Amino acid sequence: MKKYTLLILVLFAASFLGAEVITGVVDLERIFREYYKSKIAEELIRQQATVYRNYLKKMEAEHNKLAEAARTARAEAQNVALSAADRQKAEAKAVAATRALAAQKAEAEMYARDRAADMRDLQNRKRSEILKDIREQIARSAALLGYGFVLDCSGRVPGEQGMVLLYPRGRDFTNHVITELNRNQTKAPANKGNQNK
Repeated sequence: MKKYTLLILVLFAASFLGAEVITGVVDLERIFREYYKSKIAEELIRQQATVYRNYLKKMEAEHNKLAEAARTARAEAQNVALSAADRQKAEAKAVAATRALAAQKAEAEMYARDRAADMRDLQNRKRSEILKDIREQIARSAALLGYGFVLDCSGRVPGEQGMVLLYPRGRDFTNHVITELNRNQTKAPANKGNQNK
C-alpha cells in the first residue's frame, strides 16, 4: 500500500509542477500467464511433484507391509496352539516390527515435510526468476514507448496488488511486453526436473 501512496504523491507532484506524466499500464497477471517460461516452470514443478508423490506412495506401501507383519507377529504371539518358545519368538518379531513401523512412519512424515518445503522453494525461485524477466522487459518496453510510470491493472499476481480501475486502452502495452518476452522462445523440450526422490 505504501508504494501506491508514494506513486500517487509523485504523480500528483509532477502534475502540480506542470510536468507531463506519461503513464503506461500492463496486466501483470496475463503477462505472467502467457510468458513461455511460466509454462516451462509449471511443467517442471508438476513433474517434480509427481516424483515426490510416487516416492510417498512407495513409502506408504512399505508402511502397509510392515503393519501387516506386525499384526501377524502379534497374532502368532497370542496363538495358544504354538509352543511357548514359538510364541516368545513371535512376540520378539512383533516388537521389532512395531519399532520398524514407528521409524518408517517418522521417516515418511519427515520426507513429506521436507519435500513440501522443497516444492515451496522451487515455486518461489521460479516465480522470482520469471518476475525478474518480466520486470526487466516492462522497463525496456516502457522506455521504448516513452512511459515514465507503469501501473499494473491485474492485481492478481501473488504479492502484487493492482489498484488501476480505469485507464485509456491505448496506454496498455501488455501485448508488446508478451511479444518481446516470447520473441526468443526456443522449441527445446521442457526441463524434466531433477527427478530426485
